[in-house]
Amino acid sequence: MPRRKRANPLLLMARRVLAEHAPHLAGAPLRIHTLDGPPGAPRYAVTVEACQPVACSHRVPRAVAEAGGCTIHDCPLRNTVRVLLGSDGEVVQVTRSRLHWSS
Repeated sequence: MPRRKRANPLLLMARRVLAEHAPHLAGAPLRIHTLDGPPGAPRYAVTVEACQPVACSHRVPRAVAEAGGCTIHDCPLRNTVRVLLGSDGEVVQVTRSRLHWSS
């Protein structure tokens, strides 16, 4: 019988922060990136983004945008939350914007 996977504590923390700061993005996929920096700097960036349910003025297909493949850097139709986490999972910063974070 296969063992159950243990949930990633960083993703659990990110989901908890998102539920608090942006409940409308709760179902959107999370993207986690490892950051490189000096000691004490954030180690992980968790980004979630979703476009408003209207027709895209840049003609980007919805499936492409939901997969993180939108090439428009700053779009008024996009809602983005980026959570920076320390090495032990503490929340360093929460940023709300309309930017597409590539990393």
